[in-house]
Amino acid sequence: MTFEIWLAFVAASAVVLAIPGPTILLVIGQSLGAGRRGALPPLRAMRDAYAVTALNPKSIAFFVAFAPQFVVAGSAFAPQAAVLIATFVVMAAANAALYVLVAGRLAGAMRRPAARRLVNRAGGTLPIGAGLASATLRRI
Repeated sequence: MTFEIWLAFVAASAVVLAIPGPTILLVIGQSLGAGRRGALPPLRAMRDAYAVTALNPKSIAFFVAFAPQFVVAGSAFAPQAAVLIATFVVMAAANAALYVLVAGRLAGAMRRPAARRLVNRAGGTLPIGAGLASATLRRI
């Protein structure tokens, strides 16, 4: 595998990781639904997020379809797969760490009752609006 192919994989993976996935939505939904009472200890939250992501069939199918584009035919597969997997795992961990840092910075603001009410209302209103929009849109 050339450096250019690896770099293309890193760039494509960065785009994929920048889009909040189902794990983030699950954690946010659980937190909004349970409020402060539902806060998980950090290690348990990381364990649960890892388990949901690792066992999500959509994530597995996506990675199986995504990674082979960066494997050089005619070269040994195992070393290439190891590099791609290690790269993606490191980038995913960095992405999760970034979310943790942002959440830590927002924690102070979210202690104010008015801010929590606003987030809870918006968190409940947006999915309802999306459901209404999808129910009323015509199929083409």
